[in-house]
Amino acid sequence: MSASNAWTRQQLLVAFWLYCQIPFGKMHSRNPQIIKFAELLGRTPSALAMKLTNIASLDPQITSTGRKGLAGASNPDKSMWKGMQSDWNAFEQSSGEAVEDVLKDSSLYAMPLALDEMDYTGENRIVQCTARRGQDFFRNAVLTAYDFKCCISGLSVQKLLVASHIVPWV
Repeated sequence: MSASNAWTRQQLLVAFWLYCQIPFGKMHSRNPQIIKFAELLGRTPSALAMKLTNIASLDPQITSTGRKGLAGASNPDKSMWKGMQSDWNAFEQSSGEAVEDVLKDSSLYAMPLALDEMDYTGENRIVQCTARRGQDFFRNAVLTAYDFKCCISGLSVQKLLVASHIVPWV
């Protein structure tokens, strides 16, 4: 791969963020989310979809089920995977910032990235609360990992599903 085609750290962070948001079976070049982010990253949808399936080859949740992903994971992919596994909170913050940076100059910036985050009520409300950073990212990653269903009951009504951390929020 030539240096001009090498993935930057920011592009990899966005790709890993997407990997945690898109189910394995939907990581293809026709996925609208992949198409939009590929354009923002200056990549083709095929290149981004291939990167996501290369990342999947590193994921034991995928490989333990007999699925493989693609075998072209690069050394930077492997390094980022290890970093994500060793410090999930730092990864969430870094990847979220990379996504925000990519979206800043885009009409997508104000648009929710997941359909269940869209509010169609048209009402105004003032809200003040303390929220743990990264909860939306964590929730979407958990929902994606379990095919948008409760891993115990099989319930698939996303508004009723809650993702909970094992580590308490202090």
